[in-house]
Amino acid sequence: MKNALFSILLFALCIPIIHAQSIEGSWQGELAVMGQKIPLIVHFSEKEGEWSGKMDSPNQGAMGIAMRKVLFDGTMLSFEMSVGNASYEGLLLGEQIKGSFSQSGMSIPLDFTKAKDGELKSAQPNRPQNPQEPFEYEIQELSFENSEAGILLKGTLTKPVGNGPFPTVVLISGSGPHNRDHEIMGHRPFWVMADYLTNRGIAVLRYDERGVGESKGVYTDATTIDLMTDVSAALDFLKSQDFVDSKRLGVIGHSEGGLISWMLGAEYEGLDFLITMAPPVVPITELMDKQTEAITRVSGANEMIVNAAVERNREVYKVVVESNNIDEIKPKLKELFESQLKSMGVPESMMDAQLKQLQQAYESQLDTWMINFLKMKPADYIHRIDIPVFAAFGSKDLQVDAAQNGNELIALFSGKPELLEVKVYENQNHLFQTAQTGAVDEYAKIEESISYLLLEDIVKFIESIGSK
Repeated sequence: MKNALFSILLFALCIPIIHAQSIEGSWQGELAVMGQKIPLIVHFSEKEGEWSGKMDSPNQGAMGIAMRKVLFDGTMLSFEMSVGNASYEGLLLGEQIKGSFSQSGMSIPLDFTKAKDGELKSAQPNRPQNPQEPFEYEIQELSFENSEAGILLKGTLTKPVGNGPFPTVVLISGSGPHNRDHEIMGHRPFWVMADYLTNRGIAVLRYDERGVGESKGVYTDATTIDLMTDVSAALDFLKSQDFVDSKRLGVIGHSEGGLISWMLGAEYEGLDFLITMAPPVVPITELMDKQTEAITRVSGANEMIVNAAVERNREVYKVVVESNNIDEIKPKLKELFESQLKSMGVPESMMDAQLKQLQQAYESQLDTWMINFLKMKPADYIHRIDIPVFAAFGSKDLQVDAAQNGNELIALFSGKPELLEVKVYENQNHLFQTAQTGAVDEYAKIEESISYLLLEDIVKFIESIGSK
């Protein structure tokens, strides 16, 4: 959400100036939000006069979140996060950084203390599935070009030993900027998947999305359609490689990557099969309605709050879908929010502040990607697919509801059921981890990165291609 940097009032006469200070190294702090304390760790390094930094949120399992615009003049520190539109400003005072964290128009006090050697070892989450050497397959770092967009993309190919030909897949990550491992909350599910599949004789290409890691381009400028062209470029590259089995070339897409898989299945020539994990099937606005309801309810909100959240978002989505661009959307949203606040009986004295907060919260999310995403109807692509499909859903997935999307998918393939295999994995969440509630805050706490049951079914499905 959109943030505004705030100023810190300095009492210069009361604070002695400390010279030759440095922020180099790691610092620990706690962010107090809505009665919860969230431990945060920041790491800073300097090279040729330029500072860079990363942030860890161990309780959320989010490690190595990149910072941008890290500025430090020996006393004052400021930085912006690469995700979440959050920022920080603080003052270095010896072994402490005293300042505030800003997000969604709110400023929250946040102080950091210099971390001593060895203090941070316990902060790393346990991820037992992360692959360990030695590897009994070939690993190649490579690049390929999306000539249509003029972007060079870099990734990793894991290939069984030998000349092949081998069944081969491209992995497609979900929404948000992801590196080749689909790294999220300390998990590296695409690395785990690539290791598992390649040990079973399947070549796997995974890559950093445009503007992420070593890949060029700008992620924030891309729509789902743009991201599809990156996958098409990966497939074009693989089709020219001798080790690829030309009759068993496919994709594995997760979440938005599943939507991209539908698009490729309808439009890309030479694709032999699709594997989709938690793919959107119903119109995106309907999927988002269900997602809002499920996530709000599992957070402990009562039914009145749940219904209010669903209704507000539904009306926002309607405005977006019926508009052509952000300039057309903004005045319509202002009118909508004014009407909603009045109906809620918000006092006139609080109206401007409440209205501004709502506008900031929603408008900051309505970038080019989101506007195009909300308008998408996966069925427009799915009904044109005529290659084998394996679709996996988790029964505790709160982001892509298994019943809502799985049943719709079966209906869309009613005229060609032989092409479709659907499986719902009990007690698994959106990341295909074994979960208690499916809530997002569980993702980091679970040590499992991705279900081996799912990976084994994926292998069996790929092995069946060409034998049916």
